[in-house]
Amino acid sequence: MVLVLFVRHGHSVSNQNKILSHDVNNYPLTEEGQSQAKNTAKELLKLKITKIFTSPILRAYQTATIIANELGLIPIIDDRLRERYLGDLNNKKFDPSDHWKIKLIKGQIEVKGLEPWESMQRRMIEFVNSIKNEEGAIVAVSHYDPIRALIGYILGLDDISAFGISLPNASITAIEMIDGKFRIHSIGSPILSQELLKRLNRYIITINQR
Repeated sequence: MVLVLFVRHGHSVSNQNKILSHDVNNYPLTEEGQSQAKNTAKELLKLKITKIFTSPILRAYQTATIIANELGLIPIIDDRLRERYLGDLNNKKFDPSDHWKIKLIKGQIEVKGLEPWESMQRRMIEFVNSIKNEEGAIVAVSHYDPIRALIGYILGLDDISAFGISLPNASITAIEMIDGKFRIHSIGSPILSQELLKRLNRYIITINQR
């Protein structure tokens, strides 16, 4: 049994400028993103967090570092949490009102080298399986598409069918794995609500037992 708290990275320069990028060392967090990460860390202090993993991409690693400092942990880089490989779209600007995914599915554009939905699902499932025997709750800082792909896998949705899943910057998606089965507790939540904390009570009790 493991609870994984997937955190999307905080607001970054790429978000600000509406740029798609899988680059490792570009597009750091904005001041807003740093503040978002600190607020998320305060929420995560409500649970007993034992480890924090992160994508190697700068905006995610910076988010994880801010959270880890608050939790007294050291972030562990895991490449499976990385951003979707964007192929020809890398470092391209996009218009949210005329989304590239819709153009792609309609055949209006061709994108060479784009990582398939199924590839993201496989690596995210592999990540969860690799930590399923960990104690307590685990934080994993990643990106919009990989987290959405895992949710899509659990709900049986393809990339376009899962198009409307909202994962704001620095939001928390809580997914529990029990006996090989997934249970979603929250999707893209800015806080850990009291109702959610009641459902996750066993992870709060742990902190009082140690």
